[in-house]
Amino acid sequence: MARPNKILEPLKTYNLTMKIEQYERLARVSREESEIHNQQVSVADLMREAIDIYLDALEEEDGK
Repeated sequence: MARPNKILEPLKTYNLTMKIEQYERLARVSREESEIHNQQVSVADLMREAIDIYLDALEEEDGK
């Protein structure tokens, strides 16, 4: 069965190289969040959320 689409907007795929330790930490958080919310929370979901938080902070800073 295909994975359902979580993002209902135009998409851009990006290949990322990161430290193994960073990925393992994110994987641990994703497992914990998946258990807490009783739905899959992927490492990619966490990354997208972190990017949104970062971009929002930049916009807020630019507005000052």
